[in-house]
Amino acid sequence: MRINDIILEAITEAQAKNVTVVYGGRFQPMHQGHYLLYSKLVKQFGQENVFIATTFSKEAEKEHRAGNFSKNPFTFDEKAGIIKKMFGITNVVQTSPYRPDLSKMGRNSDDSAVVLVFSAKDAGRLKSSPTIHPLPKDLSAMESYTENGDINRAYLLEMPIEKGGMSATDFRNDMANPELAIEEKQKTFVNFFGKFDQEVFDIIVERVSS
Repeated sequence: MRINDIILEAITEAQAKNVTVVYGGRFQPMHQGHYLLYSKLVKQFGQENVFIATTFSKEAEKEHRAGNFSKNPFTFDEKAGIIKKMFGITNVVQTSPYRPDLSKMGRNSDDSAVVLVFSAKDAGRLKSSPTIHPLPKDLSAMESYTENGDINRAYLLEMPIEKGGMSATDFRNDMANPELAIEEKQKTFVNFFGKFDQEVFDIIVERVSS
């Protein structure tokens, strides 16, 4: 059993506080590796306690207005729609994955401990924050996310990369490649998502080819 699995099991057994698990990322778009990690979190914490946090920045909005879809091709609503259609996940919230707004998840931040989940490549951005702490050995001692309206602390859970580190950038490049036959793009789509959906396929090809 891997150390992260042991940690997750221990958190599940700790009932001293409500726990809100926030899995953050760009998800442009979400792939099988993301879904496998999400599924592990759901197994340990319960589906009702695990939320996917993602945003569509003002910079990305500006890029779209200029007709530039290369870096952030999908809006928040589009990302959430793809995640729901391809993986059946509905707990997708438009909030910063680094400083999440728990009210958007129907949670009271004064009585909920928050676990921020990132893959290894993204977790490093949080380790220097004074409000981010490693998970304590005594998990019943986890403190609430906010205190008197101010951010108190959150706990970082760094998870291994699944599916060999699948790349959304490589996927978008393949889907946008005019020299790649439609059949090859369909195979790439299935490898990325785990199944085929014509509607989502058409949306992605059209957007990344713009």
